[in-house]
Amino acid sequence: MAGRVLVAVSVVLALTACSAPPPAPSGNGLGQPVASITELADLVKQRAGACNDVKPETHEYFTSFVGAQQAELYKPFLDEWATCFVSPDFPKVGLVLFRDFKEFQASWRDAMTAGRVSDAPAFGFGNGFAVTQGYLATAKLGLFFLRCHYDDPKVHQVPADVDGCVFANPEHRHH
Repeated sequence: MAGRVLVAVSVVLALTACSAPPPAPSGNGLGQPVASITELADLVKQRAGACNDVKPETHEYFTSFVGAQQAELYKPFLDEWATCFVSPDFPKVGLVLFRDFKEFQASWRDAMTAGRVSDAPAFGFGNGFAVTQGYLATAKLGLFFLRCHYDDPKVHQVPADVDGCVFANPEHRHH
């Protein structure tokens, strides 16, 4: 009897060792990815209380919404985006889905290293998505800023997918 159990355990261990590990999710510890603007709007509504009048937007309008410098960095990786009304304090919030989130992070790091940008306080990031209005995104939605070459042990951080960067949320300070 003990021999059969040992054989069964050995077979299970051998099968487990042969199976490929699951792929690592992009966005590391930022939670589940969001697959659609509808899903992102629902997440914002759930956490902030509203995300009304969701309107899909064009890539052209993205430039006037976030400014030319930000648009230059985001647009190559922009899959789709929309706006919604959250509150009188946040009447037009941008909801952004990325085509290749890891490549966006690398591009952002390179832009920071070159001195073209200082960090990303206008956007809060989740796994494969971003929301404009940094305070709303970090304080109400629990999202993170993307920061590179950054180290503040008082700020909650999650490693980014690229070397030299982290996702940081100053609203979740360690005490």
